[in-house]
Amino acid sequence: MFMGNKTILVSAFFGLMILGFVLRLYHIGSFSLFGDEKQSMMIAVGNTNIGGMYDMMQPGKTFTPADFWAPRGIESWLDADARGDVSGNSLVHDMLLKLFAFIFGKGDGIVRSVSVVFNMLTVWLMFYWSRKIYPKITWQIALLAFAVIEPFFVVYSQQARNYATSMFFATASNFFYWKILFPKGDQGVKSKDWFGWILTSIFALFSTYLTALVLIGQGIYLLFNARSKEIWTKLILGAVIILIPFLSWMTLGPGRYFLAYQADAGAQYLAYLNANGPIPGWIEAATFGNLLKRTVMILSDLFFWTNDLYAKQGYRFGGVALVCFGYGLYSWLKSMPSDKRRVYIFGLIQILLPICVLIGTAINAGTTTGYFIRYASFGLPFGIFISVGFMEYVFQKPIWIRFVAGLFVFIQAYFLVFAFLPVYQDKPQKYTASVNRIPNPYILIAEKLQAQYAVGDTVLYPSHVTNFLNSKHLAGGTYSVADAQLVNLYLSPADKFVQRIDTLRKDSVILKRKNGEQILIFDFNQGKYRY
Repeated sequence: MFMGNKTILVSAFFGLMILGFVLRLYHIGSFSLFGDEKQSMMIAVGNTNIGGMYDMMQPGKTFTPADFWAPRGIESWLDADARGDVSGNSLVHDMLLKLFAFIFGKGDGIVRSVSVVFNMLTVWLMFYWSRKIYPKITWQIALLAFAVIEPFFVVYSQQARNYATSMFFATASNFFYWKILFPKGDQGVKSKDWFGWILTSIFALFSTYLTALVLIGQGIYLLFNARSKEIWTKLILGAVIILIPFLSWMTLGPGRYFLAYQADAGAQYLAYLNANGPIPGWIEAATFGNLLKRTVMILSDLFFWTNDLYAKQGYRFGGVALVCFGYGLYSWLKSMPSDKRRVYIFGLIQILLPICVLIGTAINAGTTTGYFIRYASFGLPFGIFISVGFMEYVFQKPIWIRFVAGLFVFIQAYFLVFAFLPVYQDKPQKYTASVNRIPNPYILIAEKLQAQYAVGDTVLYPSHVTNFLNSKHLAGGTYSVADAQLVNLYLSPADKFVQRIDTLRKDSVILKRKNGEQILIFDFNQGKYRY
């Protein structure tokens, strides 16, 4: 007997969701946190930013883990959030990191699992939404499969950063907004959809400020698709409710540092570029050619059909492929009834608006350092919706077109899987420069100290100073407290270890016995293991 459609759908759903979790959890704690992840951990769990204990840990002073973990209150946390690299824009994610660390521990895999949870929630929500867009289960399953193997989803699920969290709340905000704008039948706007839109929009804004572009995109679409006075009234009132906490945060809370931090960082990137030249793929001049390459890269990776083609065949081929795909989209959308087309038009607004804003920002800053797909990723779920909708359109064409398209889909899926496989071995990989890491050295140092420390000993930390891109809002000077902070992050207040910074050391953590003997606990090997 053949399985019914419902049985097939349920089986495919659970099978693909399990596969999604496996792909995102495999080796998730095998490699050390890198720089941005460490900053998130320090703010979320340690209640301080890297460099924020400058006075307490200054050379000549001793301190203990109890000093590190001493309660400092909400004001101190807000200050740390403001002075950290996130500048107050990942509050929701940081609080979830704190919660997970409190319940499950501070292992790298545990804190990264916050991203896994929210990415899989995004995948689930996309599937749920797809059932209202695609009438056939074939395309619902195809969308779920595309989302499960999407390289951006897999890679950023294994980072203790806010991208997966902010994408989920942005996608949920768009979903509830869509239900408000186009309620089922004549039922009118449901209160649960209205409240859902308000809450998820607030959580999105407090996951990253860039999600404001999602709400602006919603406003642009509303101008041309308002259906009733009730909808206008509900959305305007909801927008006011959303803006109250956000504007308060931006004027009274850590958000007031945001523009100053961005201007400061932009000026330092530009100064570095002018003094030292470009770092390919990161710090480059915002020339037409560089911006065009980045645009081809970002737009290509937002759609299954063009994803990574520029990397395999070069930017010229990738650009031509993108133009051809764009023409195909135009033909497809033009042939579609307006009521079915509207969700894809809305999706294109959410895809193109952030890209346009990032281009303008890059031109203003003079560098491309803020022009990456992670800052325009909120449209990625719509890119997958559009890719599946276009596949449905192509598979209605003559048999030879269906054959070629089917072969291309199979080959593209194969290569996209191989695009994220290097994550599991920490080899050169898509979307991140972190490679060849060992397990977290700070956890290893903390464990060694807990095993070897005796009363009367002193722990000596190195002072590795770098003045590269230090915000004016970070304490600066001639010594660094970062290594000491990151080790204490994994110690307990009950560990009565006497510690101090040794400015004569740049890379070695030493346990100095009370008899003067010095034991090497760890050597960062000229920064090799700092990541």
